[in-house]
Amino acid sequence: MKLNSLAIVIVATALCGCASHDGVYSPACEAYTGSTIELAAGRFNWQKFTDEMIVGKDGEAVNQFPGYPLQGSYHIEGDALQMKADTGVAVENMYLLEQNHRRYLLTVEQLEAAEKTGVVDACALTLGGTSNN
Repeated sequence: MKLNSLAIVIVATALCGCASHDGVYSPACEAYTGSTIELAAGRFNWQKFTDEMIVGKDGEAVNQFPGYPLQGSYHIEGDALQMKADTGVAVENMYLLEQNHRRYLLTVEQLEAAEKTGVVDACALTLGGTSNN
């Protein structure tokens, strides 16, 4: 019985560790342009937003983010989030970072700056961010 209980605890811990990064990452600040990335069960959905509307010569709104929303699969290797779009579009790696009880999804530039200064960009994508999008 003790062996079965231990096995359940180990499996549950492993499963919780895998799912801990799932959720919606959005800007940690009030943002009028930016991205949200949802991670769930090995899939991502990346959307871009802006409060600016551009109208074309025909009077119709211009799609400012062609190709978005972008969906695909992902896996995590170390702290790197490696995304592969369903369309075959190349997607740069992003990086998971936990600091001060918050989980962030950072670009390579944001990660390097955070490692150098110890401070995460105020508008970095964070799990459960505060964006008004």
